[in-house]
Amino acid sequence: MDFMNISLIGILTSLAMGGTLPDDSKTQQQVAQVSTHILPNIAGQWQLRLDKTDAAQPSCQERYNFGRDQQFIGSSGQEFTYGKYLYADTGDGLPALAIQTQYDNNATDCSGNRVDQTGDILVAYVKQQGEQMQWCKDSKGTRCDMTLQRVLP
Repeated sequence: MDFMNISLIGILTSLAMGGTLPDDSKTQQQVAQVSTHILPNIAGQWQLRLDKTDAAQPSCQERYNFGRDQQFIGSSGQEFTYGKYLYADTGDGLPALAIQTQYDNNATDCSGNRVDQTGDILVAYVKQQGEQMQWCKDSKGTRCDMTLQRVLP
């Protein structure tokens, strides 16, 4: 145990027993607020590279960013979306990922479609190995259609 932990334990024990912290009105104290976030191992930016359907067209990329506080941002071609995500252990098989789109700019995506996905919920099972993540249709990971590479942690 280091000195900081011992000091903190002493202060908390004193307060629990009815003690008070010293109040020196001549000295202005600044209190730092600390917040912590627990991020799932999929947190960060991921990219799905799609095959070109037309050799004359530049390759199109889909990017998915899973941030803290379950914030999700996605882009595919000209389409931009954001929303919330939930990543949780299912207890039986692969962890599940649910993404609910809260905003879609309704622009053309990499597949050439223009569909407003606002309010839609996507559910996939996630098979992750190192810097690669697959989205699967089943919890056993036998039907995986999408493979993404990590771009940023």
